[in-house]
Amino acid sequence: MGKYYDKRRYAGITFCLFVFLTALFYCPKIAMTEENYLGQGITYYEYGDYDNSIKSLKQINEFTEAKKNKTLMHLYLALDYYAKGMSDSMNIELKALYRSDPDFTPNPVIVPPSVISAYNEVKQHTTITIPATVKENERNYWLRAVPFGAGQFAKGENKKGTVLLIAEAAALAANVSTYYIRQSKKNPDGSYNNVSWAKNMQDVQLTAFWLFVGTASYGIIDAFAGRLP
Repeated sequence: MGKYYDKRRYAGITFCLFVFLTALFYCPKIAMTEENYLGQGITYYEYGDYDNSIKSLKQINEFTEAKKNKTLMHLYLALDYYAKGMSDSMNIELKALYRSDPDFTPNPVIVPPSVISAYNEVKQHTTITIPATVKENERNYWLRAVPFGAGQFAKGENKKGTVLLIAEAAALAANVSTYYIRQSKKNPDGSYNNVSWAKNMQDVQLTAFWLFVGTASYGIIDAFAGRLP
């Protein structure tokens, strides 16, 4: 009997390790995509390939949680448009740059004097407002760490969120109910009149527990892997 439950415990530990390694590998891979686009955009700009620089930088999500990435994205887009003589587009990016990072100071080694002057002009005539979508994203970000499909509902994936909610709730209910049913049949000395029944109930309880852990872990990993709308 002891060996049987040791095997189940080791199986549970192995499953949790698998989920952890999946999250460790998958989530940084998503973040690296954004870093790659930024690096490509800067490299293209430095080599004078402004069109490809713009294409790369435009791949970065405007609502990225990485403030540095957003700041550099708008800065180099402004520099690209300046190099192409597109002053209106440059000013749009400078406004976006100021709104995303009001404390940003252009480096004169990188930024031409004309762009710095334009940026200072923009600062004087731009009112900083936080878009409602950004506020909503910041408010919903930590919901991704909550089970029961909360992260999916925050992203607007209502069908997936509903499936996860039902699956996790059913697994948790089965785990809790079988535990209390088994406890209610336990004798004062900790034994059971029907040992086979008690073992089957414990199997159901453990299975329900690992189903809950699995679906909850998948939901959290899936929520952090995607972007909020």
